[in-house]
Amino acid sequence: MNEKQKLNYRIVGEGYPVVFLHGFLESNSMWENVITQLPNIQAICIELPGHGKSELLDEKLSLSNITEAVKSTILEIKKEKQEEKQEEKKDGFSIVGHSLGGYVALHLAEDKDLKIDQITLLHSHPWADSESKKVDRGRVARIVEYNKMLFLKEAIPSLYFKPEFFETKINHLIEEAYEMSEEAIVQTLFAMRNREDKSEVLRKWKERIHIIQGEFDSLIDAKTLQKQALESGNIFHLIKSIGHMGHHENEKEVISLLTFTEKTEKINSSQGFD
Repeated sequence: MNEKQKLNYRIVGEGYPVVFLHGFLESNSMWENVITQLPNIQAICIELPGHGKSELLDEKLSLSNITEAVKSTILEIKKEKQEEKQEEKKDGFSIVGHSLGGYVALHLAEDKDLKIDQITLLHSHPWADSESKKVDRGRVARIVEYNKMLFLKEAIPSLYFKPEFFETKINHLIEEAYEMSEEAIVQTLFAMRNREDKSEVLRKWKERIHIIQGEFDSLIDAKTLQKQALESGNIFHLIKSIGHMGHHENEKEVISLLTFTEKTEKINSSQGFD
């Protein structure tokens, strides 16, 4: 990734550093109401390639190069903060990833140099696409190329268990996602289609993986994920009567489950990556 391809990011607050990674078709705006209600953290919100204000990469997107771009951005932020303070700080950090952001987080987990303390998967999972899902990604890509707005108006409301209660938020998401290029949407679809299974990360990380899942998520079988999480020793939270968008559908409970208490207490006087 060259100098011009730095990912867009926003830093809010002071304290224990937590990287927030949004999902497919989203941007940093998804975290606005969440991060302001989490005390004693420094929220580092990074926009994935082709999303928000981040440009596409020079090469076709894959989970590998998306992950590398996010890693480079994290390391650059660390470096800049350390240079400001003229000291080296080696404290770890946590990641919260929504959907696609969770896929990226699990890829980052395999990089021991990053010193990640904890990963929270918000409506995300470790599985690769099934063969039928791969075929569907191709079908969706063709729809996007033919009529992007048609795709968005079908896809985004379906993420909610009861979309009729969230029309304003849905319309905002559709407008925001429409700003993405067809190329960015299609490349991201194919990157997700070709990703590897990361179930081994759940097994290795055990209680360091937290999972927040909606009961009626149309994209993820909650019971299957819960079973795997329990077998892997992960911390699993099921939120009743919501779909794939818990930060909208039950914001209060999602925020209550985003816990970094032990870590924030240990470094309460810390200034994040400074």
